[in-house]
Amino acid sequence: MARLFIEFPGAILLMAGIASATHAATPVTPAGQASPLDAIRAVDGRVATIGHRLAVANLAWCGRTEWRHGLVVLELSEIAPRLRADVQRAFGRVDGLGIMGLAANGPAARAGLRANDVIAGFDGGALPATGDLESRRRAWSEAMTAAFADGSAAVEILRAGARLTVTVQAERGCATIFQAVPRRSRNANADGATVNINAGLIDYAQDEAELAAVMAHEFAHNVLRHRDRLNAAGVARGVMGVGRDSRSIRETEIEADRLGVYLMERAGYDPQAAVRFWTRFGPHPLNFLRSRDHPGWRERVRLIEAEIAKIAAARAAGRVPEPDFVRLPLPDA
Repeated sequence: MARLFIEFPGAILLMAGIASATHAATPVTPAGQASPLDAIRAVDGRVATIGHRLAVANLAWCGRTEWRHGLVVLELSEIAPRLRADVQRAFGRVDGLGIMGLAANGPAARAGLRANDVIAGFDGGALPATGDLESRRRAWSEAMTAAFADGSAAVEILRAGARLTVTVQAERGCATIFQAVPRRSRNANADGATVNINAGLIDYAQDEAELAAVMAHEFAHNVLRHRDRLNAAGVARGVMGVGRDSRSIRETEIEADRLGVYLMERAGYDPQAAVRFWTRFGPHPLNFLRSRDHPGWRERVRLIEAEIAKIAAARAAGRVPEPDFVRLPLPDA
């Protein structure tokens, strides 16, 4: 990837970021038992894997692209004090840049990198071991960005006391960061560069395809550059939007619903999972999209089913499905 996205504290930042476990202030886990780190790692891996598949499979539809390595990294010194023993057990240390997880079958995983490896440097350059945290973050960000700028990076790691160098050949994909957010509310959003999925919504999804449906909807906002469009039109956002602003936001939500199933299908996920998810979640009192800015759940299911029918018809005719309401990739602004 071309950049790191860093936000502290309290966010699990995936794919190209730093995963902060400061939110997991739980008791130290006895040896031999699963720790909170295992649960965090499982969430990281799910979101990283789905995000990587969506970003790579839909490369041709994205005007903004980057090199994607499939790594989830953790600044170990940021860990909550109550988890230090678990971090020591997993990584063999409590400072440095640790690999929290990887996108399944992504570039880093295929190259042989593993969770619990500690990154010591990139392309022959060592990461700083001293200095204040902010300066170290900046150095790591710049080093990773520079190393993957040409798509390939030699990653020097520490593993069980040994020092190894693993070459990772990144894949070109859409320039979106997918991250899990440690909040229990069932919410998700996209800001043009990032897709944020709350832990409560991740837990609610019954399988990977349903989670992919939610992530693809948010990802569609970024592919369609909805934030840029709404900003250019001076649209005010908020759950109580009215008039032109509300209609404009509603239009973008409908477009994201319609495009989302194409993004899913191209990444190998069953688009019917979007119907299952919204049929179950739509009537729920905790539905985060209950506002005049969003179509009702019955309407969005109807729209999604219509696009799924178009996808099936295109496949049956031997054609690659393409949305008929937008031409992708969007031209540069």
